Amino acid sequence: FGMRGEQGRLKEIVELKKKFNFRFLVDDAHGFGTLGKTGAGAGEEQGVQDDIDVYFATFAKSMASTGAFIAADKEIIDYLKYNLRSQMFAKSLQMQLTVGALKRLEMLKTMPELKENLWKIVNALQSGLKERGFDIGTTQSCVTPVYLKGSIPEAMALVRDLRENYGIFCSIVVYPVIPKGLILLRMIPTATHTLQDVSETLDAFDAIRERLDNGTYKRLSAAVMAAMGE
Repeated sequence: FGMRGEQGRLKEIVELKKKFNFRFLVDDAHGFGTLGKTGAGAGEEQGVQDDIDVYFATFAKSMASTGAFIAADKEIIDYLKYNLRSQMFAKSLQMQLTVGALKRLEMLKTMPELKENLWKIVNALQSGLKERGFDIGTTQSCVTPVYLKGSIPEAMALVRDLRENYGIFCSIVVYPVIPKGLILLRMIPTATHTLQDVSETLDAFDAIRERLDNGTYKRLSAAVMAAMGE
C-alpha cells in the first residue's frame, strides 16, 4: 500500500485460489526492484511469485523513469493487447525510454549493491525515526510514513518549513485521504541518499515536531489566513 508502506497479504490470497477459481493480479509499484532476494518484488519476498497470474509494476519508482509493464502468460497478454481500451490508438513508449528501461533492468539484476545500499539507508531512517519516538506505522517497504497530529493549514506550514529551511522535500497526505486531525508525511529513501542525509532528516523532523507541538505552525497558518482575508 503506497501510502502506508505495507505489503499486500499475498500468501493469504494465494491460499484462496485453492478454493475459488480466479486469476491473481498484483500491483507491485513500490515492491518491484526493492523487495525480494533479486528485487523481483513482493511476490518473491513472500515466496509466492509463481502463484501470481498477472503482475503489474511501474518504471516510475525503482527505475526512476516513465512507463510501466504487465507480465503474464502469453494468452493473457495477447488478450490485453487487443482488448484494453487504453491500448486503442495508443503510442508505444519512446525509444530512449525503452532502451533506458532495459538498461535499468539490467542494473537491477546485475548490481545488487544498489538494493543493499538502499536498504541501509531505509533501515537507518526508519530505525532512527522510531528511536526518536515517531509513529511510522507498520511499513514493510522503503515507503516511510510519519504520522503527526495537526490540521491541514498546519501541515502546509510544516512542509513549507521543511522545504525552505531544511532543504527537505516531503509530500503530505491529509483529510479526506486520512482522518481529520492527522498529518501523514511520506518519505521514500533512495540508494543515492547518504547516512548524512538521514541524520539531517532526523534532526529536521525533531525540529518540526517541536514547532507543531508548541503551536508555531498554527500561528503561522492563522497569520496567512488572516492576510488572505484582508
